[in-house]
Amino acid sequence: MKLKKSIIFVVMIVLLIVGIFAFNSYKKASKLNGATLTIRDLKQQNFLKKQQAVLYASSTTEVLQKGKGDSRVIFIDQQGNARGLKLSGLEDGSTYFNTDELLIEESNRLMLLGDKLNIYDLPSEELRGIQTGYLPKTKQFYSLYNTGFSTKHDYKTVIRFGEEGDFHISQVPHFVSSVGQLSDRIIVLTQDLITGEFALQEVQLKKEAKTKKLLDLPLENAADLDALTPVVADKHNFYFVMTNYQANNREDLELVIVNRETNKVKTKPFIKYRAEDQVTNALPYNFNRSAYVNNGHFYYANGLGEVFEYSDATGKTQKILQLHHEKKGNRRFGQVTFNNNQIYYIYSNEDREFFLETYDLQSKKKIKVQEIKNLESILPMDDKNYFLTSLEIL
Repeated sequence: MKLKKSIIFVVMIVLLIVGIFAFNSYKKASKLNGATLTIRDLKQQNFLKKQQAVLYASSTTEVLQKGKGDSRVIFIDQQGNARGLKLSGLEDGSTYFNTDELLIEESNRLMLLGDKLNIYDLPSEELRGIQTGYLPKTKQFYSLYNTGFSTKHDYKTVIRFGEEGDFHISQVPHFVSSVGQLSDRIIVLTQDLITGEFALQEVQLKKEAKTKKLLDLPLENAADLDALTPVVADKHNFYFVMTNYQANNREDLELVIVNRETNKVKTKPFIKYRAEDQVTNALPYNFNRSAYVNNGHFYYANGLGEVFEYSDATGKTQKILQLHHEKKGNRRFGQVTFNNNQIYYIYSNEDREFFLETYDLQSKKKIKVQEIKNLESILPMDDKNYFLTSLEIL
């Protein structure tokens, strides 16, 4: 009798454990399903108008080259709820929003989302993105890709560009270190992979991309330099930041300023890192969204959450903001972007909770913080080869 009671007790414990496991699995599945988007969802009326931000995340090229991994575009609505759509893999992929249309890129197609969704299948596949953007004067979206060495040129950078109903594929016959733009053309910082020398070139998007050199850049120790920011422009100058890494505890950043009228080049000491923690963690979350210029002031945000300002009038650089910095958070899933004289920052803490913060560059203060829900169920949190690669504010 005692044996029978013991068996019943054990069975009840087993059933309880199974029930708890099944319930938790159901909860997890329900949460994941609630955070999953389909193409049909994107086609719903006013879908884009209900969103406040878009994230892009992807596996690394190393994973994608093995036929594994993927990308995800993640929409955050006004209430802070995140929902994601799985895409074909594109490392450093991104989106770009212009007024009422959003360009979404992936390895073998482009999507243009506005009042309706247009999908453009492309004949070639790319695995590593560089930058996306929009030229307001010519009304063209564009996207550049780090394609690799070429038999015809020393290096090939593929560019996809166009507008609704008409996208083209062309190339820039150079290694592109950084990208910027004016209203009607792209500005690229190119590097000769043999000599190490840099040049600024402009790319006009006709039926094919036409590249024209603006000037060679007389930068000292050019072969040791790497770009950390996009090329940003005001009506007077081009600005970008270069880094000279020297050791695990020594790195010097320089601000390069090119006068657009005279082509005169100034190089100014910008930031010096003299600690291993700084050198290891100060790389920007996104090289393409790490700088901004407004009214004669150049801004730069690094991976430590430090925001620096250079004043063209005084020639001085100062740290103006310290974004919230989570030492135990997951740096792979942090992103920063500038928009309309504000800086936006998304990060996670050690409890895998996500937050989107907004800072005003004029007042130099945090003006908003919002918790973002569902991201921990959309992103593969434990996959060390998966990264957030862009944050876009709508």
